[in-house]
Amino acid sequence: MNKKFLIVGQGIAGSLLAYNMYKAGLNFKIISSLELRKASDVAAGLFNPVVFKRLTKSWMVDDCLPVMFDTYRELEEFLGHKFVYEKDILKPLSEQETLLWKERREQENFTNYIADIGINNVGKGIKGFSSYGRVTKSGYVDMPKMLKKLRKFFKREGLIIDSYFDYKDLGFIDNQISWHGVMAETIVFCEGYRAVDNPYFGDLGFKPTKGELLEIYCKDLQEDYIINKQLFVMPVGNHRFKVGATYDWNHLDEETTEEAKSDLTERLDDLIDLPYKIVNHWAGVRPTVSDRRPILGIHPLHEHIAIFNGLGTKGVMLAPYFAREMTRFLSVSDYPLDKEIDIRRFL
Repeated sequence: MNKKFLIVGQGIAGSLLAYNMYKAGLNFKIISSLELRKASDVAAGLFNPVVFKRLTKSWMVDDCLPVMFDTYRELEEFLGHKFVYEKDILKPLSEQETLLWKERREQENFTNYIADIGINNVGKGIKGFSSYGRVTKSGYVDMPKMLKKLRKFFKREGLIIDSYFDYKDLGFIDNQISWHGVMAETIVFCEGYRAVDNPYFGDLGFKPTKGELLEIYCKDLQEDYIINKQLFVMPVGNHRFKVGATYDWNHLDEETTEEAKSDLTERLDDLIDLPYKIVNHWAGVRPTVSDRRPILGIHPLHEHIAIFNGLGTKGVMLAPYFAREMTRFLSVSDYPLDKEIDIRRFL
């Protein structure tokens, strides 16, 4: 197949789309500027198959999780580095919550994800709670490291153009698109929250969310589990923990704030009773969508312009599955997209 693609953006969406295209032998180039920060660069990379608020399974988890593990482990072997760290999540429970967890635990479709419900025996440092629920098939992906290694690979293969993309530089010539002399049949926008400024896709229901995240050093806190109660405390090695996250729909910038830091430390102090030191503080903007579903497809009026975006807060888990779907959609004639993620749902 000689069709050529341009991919705009090298966050988790653009990177995994490019990797799938590379495996499929497709012709593509990535346009991505190192000067533009991506949400993936600062994301905790946490994956969790359970939604705690309603104690339901994450959307499409039974389909997406196996593809996620296969893809990231394949990338570990392909790039020669470790990215995936499986860690169970412990969720402190009230008496009423414990009853609901026990009820869910008996349901067949939850047995793969709720490992057990037990008493508080997770070591010192966690403030008193009578019981906990333990979630398995959870953990985190070292997203900044993985994207950096992928960029290095794409650069070595001559597949990445380090440049800022300006929409006014996009032209249409003889049934193709043109950008700075580079010709392609299809351009795929994978630009994260910046899609709100895209003249072709800015009105698709994007509702970006700013999030802030801390990294702390806490010498005596247990490192066997991720703890989740009003925030997550995720061990990343050497007595360091990522702590998050905040949700802000009003200030869509990448600047850290004292307000968010205070919010996170107050919630952290309600959970642990050990001294700690803040060693890092990050902010990023998640590409969330009003209906909380990814957006895939071709522009209804421009057959050479496509989008793969909107992976949101579950992007670590969703990206491998839907990058595969997007690759098939772009390369296989009449390949159908699920209605829930098809761009046409907004038309």
